[in-house]
Amino acid sequence: MGECPVWHAGEGCFYWTDIPARTLWRIDAAGQGLTHWALPVQLSAFALSEGGGFIAATDRGFARMTIVDDKVAFDFAGGPDLPEGWRMNDGACDRQGRFWAGSIAGKPGVEGEAGALFSIARHGVLEARGGRFQVQNGLAWSPDGRRMYVSDSYPAHPHVLCYDFDPESGERYGGRLFADHATLLGRPDGAAMDVDGCYWIAASDSGRILRMTPEGRIDAEIKVPVPNGTNLCFGGPDLKTALITSMNRDCIGGDIFAVTLPFQGLAEPQFVVK
Repeated sequence: MGECPVWHAGEGCFYWTDIPARTLWRIDAAGQGLTHWALPVQLSAFALSEGGGFIAATDRGFARMTIVDDKVAFDFAGGPDLPEGWRMNDGACDRQGRFWAGSIAGKPGVEGEAGALFSIARHGVLEARGGRFQVQNGLAWSPDGRRMYVSDSYPAHPHVLCYDFDPESGERYGGRLFADHATLLGRPDGAAMDVDGCYWIAASDSGRILRMTPEGRIDAEIKVPVPNGTNLCFGGPDLKTALITSMNRDCIGGDIFAVTLPFQGLAEPQFVVK
């Protein structure tokens, strides 16, 4: 289950995680130097951190993640407390450098159980942000930071929500339906943002990555040669290369793909430590 591709401009490399295999991967922009590390936890999402290293979402909550002497080390950041068998899922930084992720049960869809959003900010301040998600995904923010997107991939009701977002407080308001299965013809998974304010979403089960305008219109697509593309990020010197992860289902998928686009991605903010 390839997930959460991240472009590291300083290294000229892409990173991504394989969640159930507990593995972190890296490859350079030319597709060379493939490297991987075994992990002691399930790593679901991560982002670059100011001053080096990463902020991560795991099956033990949030953590600082560093690579030292070719080994990956975790310093757990104090929450959130997760029930047995749960983990964090999709994560990303807002424009102010807070890192967000949602919790997910070991078996989504159990009656009465639902995940919620959490954020961690400078000095390790943890905040519960609410919501009820079976399979939280699709976190992204508009270039001005005043619009927030988040999705639920659960098959019973896959959809993307859009909120007005207060950059200073981190509060979201006025949640409204942005897209559903009828629009996407697939389940919304990981997402990214481009400089035009368009929202790119992996439409899992459909073999497509979709570009959606702020008005919710699909105006471009990437066809992936596997059914379950899971996520994407923009990288390369001009941020016009999309790296796409995928999930192995029925022995189809699990590869990564790169495509050069006529669109430019938006540089993702780093986690603000202090």
